[in-house]
Amino acid sequence: MSDFVSVAKGWNWKKIGIIAGIVVGVLAIIYVIFSIYFMSHYFFRSTVNGVPSSGKSAAGMVEDIKESAADYSLAITDEDNSVTNIASGDIDLSVDVTEDKLKTLFDDQNGFAWIKYLFTDKEYVTPSIVNLNSDKLNAKLSALHCMNREAKTPTENAKIVFKDGAFIIQSEVFGDTVELGDLSNKVTNTIYNFKKTFDIPTEGYVKPTVFATDPTLVKSLNNLNKVKDIQITYETGTEPFTIPTETIATFFATDDQGEITYNEDAIAEFVKSMANKYNTAGKSKSLQSSYGAVVTVPAGDYGWRVDQDAEIAQLEEDLKAGTNVKRDLIYKSKAASHGANDYGDSYIEVNLTAQHLFVYKNGQRVLESDFVSGNPYLGNGTHTGAYSIKSMQRDAVLRGADYATPVSYWMPFNGGEGIHDANWRSSFGGQIYKTNGSHGCLNMPPSVAAQIYSVVSTGYPVLIYTLGGTESVTQEIQAAKAVVALINQIGDVDPSKAEYIASVRAQYEALPYAAKQAVTNYGTLEMAEAILANWGAEAPPAE
Repeated sequence: MSDFVSVAKGWNWKKIGIIAGIVVGVLAIIYVIFSIYFMSHYFFRSTVNGVPSSGKSAAGMVEDIKESAADYSLAITDEDNSVTNIASGDIDLSVDVTEDKLKTLFDDQNGFAWIKYLFTDKEYVTPSIVNLNSDKLNAKLSALHCMNREAKTPTENAKIVFKDGAFIIQSEVFGDTVELGDLSNKVTNTIYNFKKTFDIPTEGYVKPTVFATDPTLVKSLNNLNKVKDIQITYETGTEPFTIPTETIATFFATDDQGEITYNEDAIAEFVKSMANKYNTAGKSKSLQSSYGAVVTVPAGDYGWRVDQDAEIAQLEEDLKAGTNVKRDLIYKSKAASHGANDYGDSYIEVNLTAQHLFVYKNGQRVLESDFVSGNPYLGNGTHTGAYSIKSMQRDAVLRGADYATPVSYWMPFNGGEGIHDANWRSSFGGQIYKTNGSHGCLNMPPSVAAQIYSVVSTGYPVLIYTLGGTESVTQEIQAAKAVVALINQIGDVDPSKAEYIASVRAQYEALPYAAKQAVTNYGTLEMAEAILANWGAEAPPAE
C-alpha cells in the first residue's frame, strides 16, 4: 500500500487531466462529425426497403434498390406446405426510385442518435418507390388454401365477459384466422422490403391487438363489477318482475378510457321484450257476452301499451343512479286490470248484430238499450274492436263533410266514432242501420245517452263485436213484412181491386222511413197503380 501511494505521488495529475480532456474532445469531435454525417446518410445496421444501406447516402442507394427489384419474386408457403410464387409480372410490380424520394427518409432523422444504431437495427421503408396492382395481388392471395377454409381456432382479442355472476377478462387467443385485408397488408409490406419468402403459419395469421393485461381492459373490469349487482324490479302484471343479473350485465359497456357507458341496443331490445310481454293494446280480447256466448272482441287501441322511448330513458337513468329500484313500467296507455281481461268489470258491451248495448259497472249490469250504428253499405259501418271513451263533452256539434249536428252528450271512442244522443230518431235497434244508419256513431235515445254519460268516464272500455244469431226484428220490420204480404196478394189487376190497392198504398205510406226500405216488392205496388190509372184509357168505347 505504501508503494502505491509513493508511485501515485509521482504522477503528474495535471498532465493526466490534459490528456483526458484531449481524448474527450477528440471523441466529441468524432461524435459531432458522425452526427452531421448521419443527417444525410443512413445509420449503421440499416436497410432501405429491405436493401442494406449502412452508412450510405440516398444517391448511393438508388442503383442498389433497382438491382434488388430486378426479377423479384415472392414465395408464399401455405399451411399445407404448398408454395405459391408471385412474380413481379403477376402483380405489375415496378419501382420508381429517385434520390429525392430517398432523401425524404432523413426528414425526421436525428443524426445525433447514430450511436444507438451501432447495436440496434434500423429499417427504413418508403412505399412511394414501389408500385404494384393490389387487385391482382389479392386475386393471388384469395386462391391460397388458407383463404378457403374455416379457422380451427379463431383469433380473438382479450375481452370482458359475464360469467357466474361476475365480469371477468377472457384472455386473447392466438388463432389461425386469416383475413384477406390483413394478409394483403402483410404481403404488400413484405414486397416493399423485397423479401423473398412469406410463411403463412408464422406471418399470415391475424394477431390479437388487445391483451388480458391491457390497462384499459383491467380498468373496465373493475368499473363493471362495481355496477353489476344493481336490482331493478317492475311491480307490474300479476307479480313483480326483477331483471335478471345476466340481463342487467348486457346493459353496461365501457369506453376507450375504461369508463362506464350503456349498451343502448341491449336496453332497447329488453324494453321491446317487456312491451311484447305486457302490452295488451292492439290485441283481441275474450268477453263473456250478455248473450251467453264467449265472443272474441277484435283488436283496438284499448289496453296497456308500454311507452318504449320513455322506458328506455328511465331505465338508463336508473342504471346511472346505481341504486336498487322498484317501480312500474311507463305506459302510453293503461287499462283497468293486469288480469286475463284487462278491461276489468266495468265496461260498455256493444253487439252490432243485435244493435244493442249493455253498460256494466263493478260487475253489475246498470243499463241496456237499442241503438243505431253506422250504415255498412255506405262505407260508414261502425268498427268492431276494444276501445275506450276518449273524452266526455256536453252540447257538442258533430261535423262531417256534409253535416253539422248538435248533440247533448258526446262520448267519442274511436276517431270520429262515439256514443251520442239522437233526438231526430223515433226508433232504434233492429235493422235500421242497414238502410238509415249513422256515419259510424252509436245513435242513442236521448234519455239513455244521458244515463250512460252519468255512469261512464274518460277511459271507460267500449267492447264492440258482432254475434251471429242475435239479429233483432223490430215492430217496424214486422209491419214492413205485413205490407210485403199484402202486395203479394194483389195478383191480376182490374178495377175491382182498386179499393184494395188503395188500402195497401195507405198502409205503405204509414210505415216509418226505415221500414219502407224493407218493403222489397214495392215496385209491384207501383206497377199495379199504373195499370189502374191507364185502365179507362184502354177500355173500348161504349155503344
